[in-house]
Amino acid sequence: METNLLETEEEVIKKARQLLENSDVLNSSAQKPFLELLKAYEKLNKDLKRLIRLSDRNQDRLNNVNSRLEDFSSKLSKYFSPQVYESIFSGELDVSVQSARKPLTIFFSDLQNFTELTERLEPEILTDLLTNYLTEMSKIAIKWGGTIDKFIGDAILIFFGDPIHNGNNQDAIACVSMALEMLEKLKLLRSKWRKRGLSRELNLRIGIHSGICTVGNFGSEDRLDYTVIGNNVNLASRLESNAKKNTILISEDTYLLVKDKVNCEIAEEISVKGISYPIQTYIVKGFAKSKSELEAVITEKIPGLNLSLYPSEIDNREGAIKLLNDAINLIEKKD
Repeated sequence: METNLLETEEEVIKKARQLLENSDVLNSSAQKPFLELLKAYEKLNKDLKRLIRLSDRNQDRLNNVNSRLEDFSSKLSKYFSPQVYESIFSGELDVSVQSARKPLTIFFSDLQNFTELTERLEPEILTDLLTNYLTEMSKIAIKWGGTIDKFIGDAILIFFGDPIHNGNNQDAIACVSMALEMLEKLKLLRSKWRKRGLSRELNLRIGIHSGICTVGNFGSEDRLDYTVIGNNVNLASRLESNAKKNTILISEDTYLLVKDKVNCEIAEEISVKGISYPIQTYIVKGFAKSKSELEAVITEKIPGLNLSLYPSEIDNREGAIKLLNDAINLIEKKD
């Protein structure tokens, strides 16, 4: 690099020395100032060489620092959800103790009977299985824009609506869409694990609730955790614990946000500590294939009557009609 930059200057110095050696070209009065000028130019050229060498060394150091920063940044990104990581490094999120109240959709999941499995498998096999499972679930969460809060063993806490908010309805729909894809992915993982000798099936339970939560940085000035807290987070956890295997149980608050896109079946009410009224729950059946299918679905609950009607799923139409007629007759007999 240095040779290329100073090649012209070296050529000029060489020619100047040739002129000094040829007394016929320069008269005696001109030789002295010309020599002084040449010496000054040579000194300037040496200084330039030193600057180039210094610049090269600094560039090498800078490249080394940049490489280390990239490696550090890559490692650090694995400790944060992508949205949180980008918010921190873009300056949008201050690294300080702060929080805000926001409408979120909270997702909880865990693997049924996983604790029992930990007693049956060798630690190495268990670690490999759990890593495989959490990696696949994380990919799906990132795909749908979920903020991965934390892993608690096999349990996962994810929320939608912060730091990126796409509207309450869209956040809830994205969350339910993510949950449905996770159930499908688990089917493939089960097949893979079975081929590796895992005889006991692992089943997923999912709970989803939408509501106002407190989200932000919690902890001390030296150690922070970006997470969500509040009764609505606890409710999502309770929904998960009440869900049956390979089922997505959602609250009525979430149901009202997704009912135009997702088919749901009305389920039982549950009681939650800290909430004085019973929580109506719904089981997610899948995406609605068309608007007409959504309009044909009836999920209603009134005192004495709990009705979930999915006409497109009925195989025995005569049996269904008879069942409805029997119900009507019972209601009429009451009068």
